[in-house]
Amino acid sequence: MTNFQYYFHKLPCFNCQKNTVSIDLGWLTAAMKDDVLAQVAAIIAQGNVEQEFSVNVTCTKDEARDYLLLNFYGYSEEALANHIKAEDDQEVADEIAELLAGGSDTAVFEHEIVLQSCTDCGIDE
Repeated sequence: MTNFQYYFHKLPCFNCQKNTVSIDLGWLTAAMKDDVLAQVAAIIAQGNVEQEFSVNVTCTKDEARDYLLLNFYGYSEEALANHIKAEDDQEVADEIAELLAGGSDTAVFEHEIVLQSCTDCGIDE
């Protein structure tokens, strides 16, 4: 398995935008996390942020398999090492092959971010 970790990060409350709330970023490598946070910061700086939005995650061919299995198929680190269903593994391999068919050595995935609301702002959802 490539060097994935499950990350959380403090981002502004969706409602009041003053307090920060721990946001689930999902399974990423450290480089992916830095890139995701840079994209999130740019989106937030532009204003008019939706509660759910997507950023791009770029993966190498080797990272793409683990990224998909961890984030979209719900595998744990332990299962990723030993217990992947053959049909899931084949679906992931097919998707990666399709993404890399043009000769690229990287795959780009939409990665969803969901901003949360704090409990201290007093603004009802």
